Amino acid sequence: MPGARTPGKWPYRAAKPVRGRRVVKARDASPRGVHRRTAAEPTYRITRLQARLVLAAAVLAMLGSGAWWAYHSPWVTVEHAQVRGLQQLSPEQIRSAAGVDGKSVFGLDLKAAQARVAALPMVKSATVTKHGWNGVTIDVQERTVWGSWQMNGANVPIDADGYVLDGPPALPGSPVIVEANPHRVLNAGDRLDPGAIELAARLVRESDAAFGRTVQALVYQQDAGIIAVLSGSATDDRQLWVTFGDARDYDYKVAALYVLIQQAQDENLTLNTVDLRFGDRLSFN
Repeated sequence: MPGARTPGKWPYRAAKPVRGRRVVKARDASPRGVHRRTAAEPTYRITRLQARLVLAAAVLAMLGSGAWWAYHSPWVTVEHAQVRGLQQLSPEQIRSAAGVDGKSVFGLDLKAAQARVAALPMVKSATVTKHGWNGVTIDVQERTVWGSWQMNGANVPIDADGYVLDGPPALPGSPVIVEANPHRVLNAGDRLDPGAIELAARLVRESDAAFGRTVQALVYQQDAGIIAVLSGSATDDRQLWVTFGDARDYDYKVAALYVLIQQAQDENLTLNTVDLRFGDRLSFN
């Protein structure tokens, strides 16, 4: 038929295909129209980086708490230091100076504790050692009174090293060194001239055997050192004042004084004072 269209594929007379439309329901079911604008509620999201940082902070906090507990744990804390070798001082004085009780063994400074104990006036030496997990032992060697140092009529106890002691006075009969014209004040822990103390100690021990005379008095002068007042001998009952100065060349001074005393006896000379400070240039009268 002339007016009929022959079916077939486009572009023949068949109608051009048209894309079909379909109705899709909107997700937002809110009614349309004019609405009041309201701020949207904020939403919080944790990123991976933030989660990792929070986890790392928690781990560090746990590690810090564990380290603090371990540092202050009673298993690694010095509770009561043991003190040995005391006769005059109390254990509390030594523990207070050491300052180790209640300290963790991880931060324990034994050398500093030993120095603090050794700095006490009545302590000659100290040793601080650690044993076991949290044990500390303090061994102390106390200073002992050797004699007295007299200033303006007052006797101050001293030890053989010349340290002024804070304790009981020297025993009766102990050596006494009298300082002539003193211009100072002595406190516990001060150290006097160690050479003068050493010389005085040797003279007290050895003068009887060396000269046949005993030391009756010891005088100290700032510009002259030690002056020993020796007793009379079997042939001469008069005292002999000998200026030794210090402990340097002690053996030479003793030998020179012995020879001088023998010569005076042989020549029937009287010795009143002798100065041995200037080597072979002896002066006497």
